[in-house]
Amino acid sequence: MPQAALRDDQRAIAEAIARSWRRCMVKGVDEQAPAEDQIITAEALAHRLEKNRLLLTHADPEMITLSEQIAHTRSLVILTDSDGVILRTMGEGVDANEVRASLLPGASWSEEHRGTNAIGTALVERLPISVQGAEHFMAYHRSLSCSAVPIFAANNHLVATLDVSNDLNAPQQHTLALVKMAAQMVENRLFHATAEGEIGVHFHARPEFIGTLWEGVALFDAQGQLQAINRSGQFQFGLPLDQDLLSSRRPSFEAIFDESWLAFKQRAGSTAVLSPLRLRNGARLFAKASAKHAPSPGRTPVLDQPRESAASLAMLDSGDPQLSLAIKQVKQVLDRDIPILILGETGAGKELFSRAIHDASARKQQPFVAVNCAALPEGLIEAELFGYEEGAYTGAKRKGNIGKIQQADGGTLFLDEIGDMPLTLQARLLRVLQDRSVTPLGSSKSIPVNFMLLSATNQALKEKVAAGEFRSDLYYRINGLTVQLPALRQRQDLARLIQMILQIEQAPQVTLSASVMAIFTRHPWPGNIRQLHNVLRTAVALADGGEIGREHLTQDFIDEWDGPAHAPATALPSANESLKSQSEAAIRQAMRQHSGNISAVARQLGLSRNTLYRRLKDLELN
Repeated sequence: MPQAALRDDQRAIAEAIARSWRRCMVKGVDEQAPAEDQIITAEALAHRLEKNRLLLTHADPEMITLSEQIAHTRSLVILTDSDGVILRTMGEGVDANEVRASLLPGASWSEEHRGTNAIGTALVERLPISVQGAEHFMAYHRSLSCSAVPIFAANNHLVATLDVSNDLNAPQQHTLALVKMAAQMVENRLFHATAEGEIGVHFHARPEFIGTLWEGVALFDAQGQLQAINRSGQFQFGLPLDQDLLSSRRPSFEAIFDESWLAFKQRAGSTAVLSPLRLRNGARLFAKASAKHAPSPGRTPVLDQPRESAASLAMLDSGDPQLSLAIKQVKQVLDRDIPILILGETGAGKELFSRAIHDASARKQQPFVAVNCAALPEGLIEAELFGYEEGAYTGAKRKGNIGKIQQADGGTLFLDEIGDMPLTLQARLLRVLQDRSVTPLGSSKSIPVNFMLLSATNQALKEKVAAGEFRSDLYYRINGLTVQLPALRQRQDLARLIQMILQIEQAPQVTLSASVMAIFTRHPWPGNIRQLHNVLRTAVALADGGEIGREHLTQDFIDEWDGPAHAPATALPSANESLKSQSEAAIRQAMRQHSGNISAVARQLGLSRNTLYRRLKDLELN
């Protein structure tokens, strides 16, 4: 492509790659020689993991989300430290055997060790970088396509890179945009967890962007001295992004804005009020204030709750009659010690609904403990649920471990996919519910527990009871109230549901084009709300704050569902079909969509691989 035809971002990447190649040639890197493994020792890796514990805590949720978004591409999501050493990976990985070992935790991807590559070059250039095939300096890596984005903590401190690597012949569309979105989320989490200041100023040139991912945030002490600022804030101030602004003298509020600190505090006393502000250079912004407390000394900030937990029962009641009935019934039994069983297809929002129930209860200040009974290996679920004493089994932690049931004492225990719980554990759970006490493995002491019980399943439990696969006494113990969540294709509130998800994604200003709404309306959504949420999260990143159009939907989504030819009536289970039949239809559809990729199907449907294998075996028998 001619240089003149390149977009600004493409030109910046091309120039950064050219600079990297020049650095490699100056250093004498042999592009034909196989790269050394450059893998640090297990002890050194353990030290780096401990040093970056806060980073890992706040990066994990975004890595999981990113893995789900690109599950069909056989990609690997990689988090490195500021030296380019891989700390954690998630995903399928790449097919190329010659580089697979180089993508394991402990491997270094600095330019010095690997030549031009997305991770190492992003660290040097401090820019998002995509390196495709032959753009890698070393021939050893030219089977890869990699997109990396540097991650900065408060005050422009470079701490990590987030990268997606896959085979060169795998789908590449929009990868860098998705990594940018995920890296921005990690940066926001780190900033709010670590930055110190008495008063926060949230600002943007467009008022509708305040409260979103793209807002600027500056933290000041009580006297109006700047203590911390995020990267978006530096950019909006027109300040350089390649240095720590607070390394020496800390500027005052008056040095930045054309207004006194006292006047701003008086005008912005209410956090709900947006105040116009002008920078010293004359540029206009809108801002609002918020209180900010410094992290306690020596205390690791608590991981934020997942964004999806920000929904209340009132927020979920968005106009669908079946869901409104379920919410009304739940409110009538709330705080009456009545267990609730939530039925619904995979991805219909059962955990989100259960969190909203917890937040509406008198136990909302106490723990909410969720256990996915299908995701835990059968050999570990008993120890996870009931806990264990020291030495209870080989490999047990020293001093034992408190189980999930005991952790939920005083709060709420949510047992997701309870239909997958082994029969032997069903008997133990029944005893806990009857006696209101739990006995850890290897102990003879019973510990009293008091919790609200919420359970969920996408299976027809009555059929499992009849088949002897689920205990009837436990079934009647957990379903004091049974509520059914409708599948997304059955709901009548799609438009309001989309707005709720955009609000959760901190992008309430984003709109959808008429063509996208038409596609969404006729889509059967086998992955239900979880699939819709992932599609919208990806589209928000690609639209970059603007209207979501057809071009912002991934090609596999368009190819699979655009038009009647791709969505025959036989592929849609009717509303009168059993829950089991609906689940089977969703699995078959997902298997077709992902060409039999078990891991991708399991991610889309929210199942463990073991559970999916069991379901597929059942389908073969039928």
